[in-house]
Amino acid sequence: MNRTEEDPTGRLRELTDRATRAGYCLVRDPVPPHDWKLLDAEDGDVVVFAANLERIEQWLDT
Repeated sequence: MNRTEEDPTGRLRELTDRATRAGYCLVRDPVPPHDWKLLDAEDGDVVVFAANLERIEQWLDT
């Protein structure tokens, strides 16, 4: 088991930091279905949204 599997908050923190370094802001909708969104850090436009963090991570990998 790796560190991110042991500590989901650590994984979220790392992914948030990664998004920030890439010029995005990672947010989660406050209402169901609680999708995750990457927003452009400058203008706040939605760049990508997904139902789970794995999809956001995959998008950042591209």
